[in-house]
Amino acid sequence: MFFGATAIALNSAFIAASVFFYCVIALSFVVRVSVEWRVKLSAGARQWVLWTVVLIPWLVALSVTTIVLKPDFVAAMPTWFRALSHWHHIYVFNIYSWHSLLVLLFVGISLNSLIRHARQFLSHRAALDKLLSLDAFVKGENLGSTVIYAVTAGFLRPKVFISPALQAKLTDTENDIVSRHEFAHQKRLDSLRKLCFSFLTSFYLPFISNRLRREFSLCLELAADDYAAAGGWGGSSVASTVIKLCRLSRDQHYFASPLPCHFYASEIEERVRYQLRPERGRGFPLSLFTVLLAMLLASCLLSVDSYHHAVEAIFSH
Repeated sequence: MFFGATAIALNSAFIAASVFFYCVIALSFVVRVSVEWRVKLSAGARQWVLWTVVLIPWLVALSVTTIVLKPDFVAAMPTWFRALSHWHHIYVFNIYSWHSLLVLLFVGISLNSLIRHARQFLSHRAALDKLLSLDAFVKGENLGSTVIYAVTAGFLRPKVFISPALQAKLTDTENDIVSRHEFAHQKRLDSLRKLCFSFLTSFYLPFISNRLRREFSLCLELAADDYAAAGGWGGSSVASTVIKLCRLSRDQHYFASPLPCHFYASEIEERVRYQLRPERGRGFPLSLFTVLLAMLLASCLLSVDSYHHAVEAIFSH
């Protein structure tokens, strides 16, 4: 049994973890039912939607925990609000209760994700070293090499790699499209964004987190394609370049790390369809995001203590 400041800290962790997992479950349902709606958004808007999905659980958990544990705020609220949101034993925490299991689950998932993404970081660095050595080999020793690649790798100072073998097979327009596409990845630090996003998705169930990561990677490619198209060549030229590189790179080796941004290692059909769409996709639905955030915040804030006592009625601690 813990008392005082230690109990407050552990109770805070429990409240945050329970709210966090509740939001993850609710948003998993939203992700499943909104697939067709998300496709109608622009690449930038889809990225914002995906970021909100992975960030809302953290934002709501922090907000609810802060409000519940702030006596001055709760005391200023109406009686019905205090009855629903008041935490009855904030200064006591039983380490052998089911509260500890939820906190340990969150800590375990966090540590596992940190270790897994540290390995991905090291794998990415190894892939970058391989790209650097391969790039030097192709440019310095074997200009006739048939190795084809167009990829951006690195985190804070990413580098663009486009092989001479690929450049020789493309027209000036196609080379400019590929260069602008990869420059967009470099400018926006997309490999670093993929790493951060992947970490945040790891708190979802695998079938949801995999879907989110694939969709985010596709959105990065769509946004880079848009940047290339904005150079004056248009969506049809970008689409034809994507198809051509897919054909040229069919038998090429893909680097093991999932974090580099390959021009051709993404959903080709989706990218072509996106560039040939008759109209620009919809913008980010700010009003819908605000309503969703408010609903989750209100439902968590008004039910966190009630849910806690309902569970205790079944599993006594």
